[in-house]
Parts: sequence; C-alpha cells; structure tokens
Amino acid sequence: MKNRNERGTVPVLLIIAVVVLGSLFAVGVSLYSYANEVRNELVRQETALNAQYPDNQNELANYEVSFYEQTGLANLKSEKMDKIISDAVKGRYEGVDGQPVEHGQGGAFFSAMVEAYPDLRGQLDVYDKIASFVSAGREAYKAKQSKLLDMVRAYENYRQIGWVRHLFVDWIGYPSLRAQIGTQVVRGPEALAQMELIVTTEATSQAYQTGQMKPLVAPK
Repeated sequence: MKNRNERGTVPVLLIIAVVVLGSLFAVGVSLYSYANEVRNELVRQETALNAQYPDNQNELANYEVSFYEQTGLANLKSEKMDKIISDAVKGRYEGVDGQPVEHGQGGAFFSAMVEAYPDLRGQLDVYDKIASFVSAGREAYKAKQSKLLDMVRAYENYRQIGWVRHLFVDWIGYPSLRAQIGTQVVRGPEALAQMELIVTTEATSQAYQTGQMKPLVAPK
C-alpha cells in the first residue's frame, strides 16, 4: 500500500514541476518580449531625435546660404552679416522695441543692418526683400523647432508613463541621446535638456522672467 502511494505521488510532483517550469518560461518570454519592445521603441524615438536636432541646425546654415543667393547681397557676405541674419531668423530682434521684423522701416533688425552696412540706408526695396526673406525663414525655423519639441514631449511621455516602464527605462540607462553643437557633444540627460532649449526672443525671455511685458507698438 505504501509503495503504491509513493508511485502515485511521483507523477503528481512531476506534473507540478512541469507546470511551474512552464509558467516561469512563459513569464520569462513575456518579460523578454516587453523589454525588447520598450527598448526598440526607445531606440526608434532617440534615433529620430538625434537626427532632428542637427537638422534644425542645418535649417539655419542653409538659410544663411540662401539669404545671399535670394537677396543678391553676396557682396555683403561676412561673419557680421551671418550673425545678423541668424539672429533675425531666431527671432532675437522681433519685439525688442515693439517692431516686428516684417515691417521694415524701423526696429532693431533694420537698425542692426544699417549700423553694419550704412550704404543700405534708404534702400527700402532691398530692405523689403530682406524682411520678406527673413520672415519666411523664421516660419520655417519655427516649424522645425515645434516639431522637435513635439518629438521630445512624446519621448518624455513614453519614458515616464507607467511605473513598470519608468523603472525599467531608468534601469537600462535611458535617455542615451546625443546632441552636438559644433565640436561640443553632450549625451544622455544633458542632450535631452539641450534639445528642449528653444531659441526665443529677448523680449519673450524677459517677459517670462519678470512677469511683465511691454505693450505692443503698431508698425508705422
């Protein structure tokens, strides 16, 4: 009787062991599948961000080249002029004295141009051509920056939403982004912070810092 009970116990233990091992295997496969899916999505988003960030910089570089071609001012090509038009497309002149860059016959942008190149004074047709080109460039650059911010927001949401995913993402060491400006390269969280740094106007920055904004001035 005892031997029969022992023989009956062996298959039961074997079945239990098989069930436990099978469950562990299924859990392991599920965890691997989840981890692989999360990692692949992180790689996909970071690859896109790593490509978009220098593309925004290329937008400015190509804009400067096109500026001289489209306005016919190749004779004014210089580092000083490069900085003026780069600042203009970033919006650093707009709002400083209440004069948008599009409305040319005054304002900080026009003043900077005339100060650097006095011969431009009085050439309103040339200035209007410049102002139109700068305005279009600003819109294109703004669209690039907005796209980058949307991508960063989606990436942050994916990393932060869900306790399990958030812990897993931190554990495997993300973000591992790469941002390069000239010869300087930053990685990880510093790269993410750099991508979130959007160029804005001086007046806008001051308004956020002080909580006050100068009244708008209608263009003349």
